[in-house]
Order: sequence, then structure tokens, then C-alpha cells
Amino acid sequence: MSSLQVDYLIVGSGVSGYFALKELLSQNPNVKVCMVTEDRYYPYDRPPLSKEYMRGETGEPFFEGEEAYSGITFLKERKVVDLKEGEAFLDNGNVIKFSKALLSTGGRPRRLNAPGEDLKGVHYLRTLDDAKSIRDGMGKRPVIVGGGFIGVEVASSIARLGLRPIVIEARPYIWSTFVEEKVSRFVQSYLEKRGVTVITGDTVREFQGRGKVEAVRLQGGMTLEASMVLVAVGITPNVEVAQQSGIKVENGIVVDQFLETSMRGVYASGDVANILDPTSGKRKRIEHWNNAEYTGRLAARNMRGGREVYDFLSTVWSDIFDLHIESAGETTDYDDYVLRGKLEEASFVAIYVKGGTVQGYLAVNRPGEELEKLNEAIYNKVNVSNRREILEKGDLGDLTR
Repeated sequence: MSSLQVDYLIVGSGVSGYFALKELLSQNPNVKVCMVTEDRYYPYDRPPLSKEYMRGETGEPFFEGEEAYSGITFLKERKVVDLKEGEAFLDNGNVIKFSKALLSTGGRPRRLNAPGEDLKGVHYLRTLDDAKSIRDGMGKRPVIVGGGFIGVEVASSIARLGLRPIVIEARPYIWSTFVEEKVSRFVQSYLEKRGVTVITGDTVREFQGRGKVEAVRLQGGMTLEASMVLVAVGITPNVEVAQQSGIKVENGIVVDQFLETSMRGVYASGDVANILDPTSGKRKRIEHWNNAEYTGRLAARNMRGGREVYDFLSTVWSDIFDLHIESAGETTDYDDYVLRGKLEEASFVAIYVKGGTVQGYLAVNRPGEELEKLNEAIYNKVNVSNRREILEKGDLGDLTR
């Protein structure tokens, strides 16, 4: 057993861990940092995995080359299994002593636990190797289980390669967890006109094949021929090391306004962190890229001794064919919604209102300045009662003047 002494330990090499590392090094390039990751690569960006990289339009999306990590201890394909105050224990028995630590462990794809799920050709997408396997083993009849962001992004990428993927969604319409039905129907129609078949209201009974997946049998009785299957039904937060260490866990790792966990000196950020969202007043995990960056940097500054509180309106984006989609705030808990723009022109924003304030929006091909004004209205909890006409077609800047 060997021991290593560092100033800071970062567990996880995803978006949040990477930006925490950059923030720490920006203040002191000679600080002693150790990053431990179960991945076998240096940090890379995730969004291209379902889009440009999947389509072969770009190379491996590494943030930086190997030389950028020469000054830190980088432990690949290693796992932290337990934490005590100031000590981390690895799966190989080694110990890392630290002053402050960050758990940016992210999540792993949720499994269906359906018969045949372990057949070759049934994939999940989270890592660079996952994306390589999907891209290289696509075949002529790809099937995607799950109509969320990842499933729809991959379906559109596959269709742009000239194939005709099938998407299976258990709910009555795709994206039902964050948009209302009218917007969902628009997106589904857009997909179908471009070669994507969407089956809603059905689930997988079993995957069939001899050694490799050949078909997907649905609960409704339909059997679909399949050359490859991607299961994209959400993620499960990686909280095991926190649980083992006695850190408070509830739908992720619970943190305070400074992103510190219940264990002194240990912080959490990114997809795994359960944060009190100041905009909605609710505790939640936020699985968005810019929240991962923001919390990674914020945690790093607080690990250095800062006392900055979490104060951020997280937004999310996606690109599907020629649709650029952006969303912010709460899009499911609302009393009313206003549609600005026109669905038929593929340029609109659905604005969700509750209790007289804008809670959130989902926008398709809308100008950035318009969305900035909506972000400001959400952040400042601007009252929009009796101002529907402004929301529909007026100058949104009038909402905050």
C-alpha cells in the first residue's frame, strides 16, 4: 500500500471535474492536485458524442492534450471506494491524503433490466468508448429505446447518415418530462419527416438474438428487427463512494449553498450534486453542461477558501437536424404557457408561467437576445400577470423595465 499527499483531490474526470481542475490551476499552476477517474482517457467533452462525433464529422473531443496534465497526478481506471476525513482509499489499496476533495462522479446510464439486455449490440451512451462502439456497430436497422434528449439526438445523427432509426418511448409522447404535448408533437413530426420512426406508449419486453441482438420485442406485441440497440432512459447518480463514506445522499449527493457535503472539506458538483436551486426553491440534481461547468468552478473556488453561494440559472441546449433547441427553468410545473413565434416555421418559444411569473421556456431557433430577456425574467421572478401580449409578440425587454 502506498500513500500520496496532495492539496486537492478530484474524483471524476467529466465536464465538472475538468473545469474544477482548470479553476484550481488558474490560481496556482504548481498546486498539488490528484484526479482519479474510472475512465481510461483524459477529460473530454460529452455533447459531441451523440452528435458530431457520432456522425464522424469530428475527432475525439478531448478538451486538451496529454501535456496539459503533466503537472498533476492523474490516475486512470481507478476508483475511490471510501473517504475518511482527509483520506481517500482506492480500489487498489492505495491512500490519497488531501486537504479538500471534490466528488464530481456524474452518473451512469439507467438500465432497463429486460431479458437479453446483455446481448452484444445493446449499448448505453456515456463514455467515448460507448460512442465508438455505437458508431462502429450501427448496422442498417438501429433501434433506440428512450425518447429523451440523448435518444432523439442520436436518432437525428443516425438519420443524417442515411439510416432509418426507430425510437421507442414509453410515455404518450417524446420529451414528456420537460415539454407539453403540442411542442412534443412538433418535434416528433419533424423527426418522422426526416426518416426517424417514433413509437410511443410502448416498452421493451425483451431483446432477442443468438449472441448478438437481432430483434426487440415490445410489450404491445410488436417485434422490431434490430442491428443495434441504444438504451437511453436516463442516468443514475454515482453516489456509492458518498454512501460508503457516510456522506448524506438523497437523489444524489446533498450539498449546501457552497457545494460542501455533510463531510467537512468534501464538495460535490455536476450531475451528482443535489443542489437547492434558488430559482425554483426546490432541491434537485441538474444534468446540464453549463451547470456542470459552473459548479465545478464554484466548488474549486470554495475549496480554496471562498464562500461563494450557488446562484445560477441553468440552461440546456440540443441540436436536432437544423433545430437549435434551448431551455431554462421549470418546464413541467406550470399553470399556463404562451407560444411565441410559429410552430409551422420551426421558430418558436414555449413560455411556461405559474403564479403570474415565468417559470421556464423551451425555444426552437430563436435569437439569443430574446432568450437572455427570458432568463432575466425567470431569474428576477418578474410578474407577467396581464402581460400575455408582450410574451406572445411584444418586446420582452418591457417585462423587466
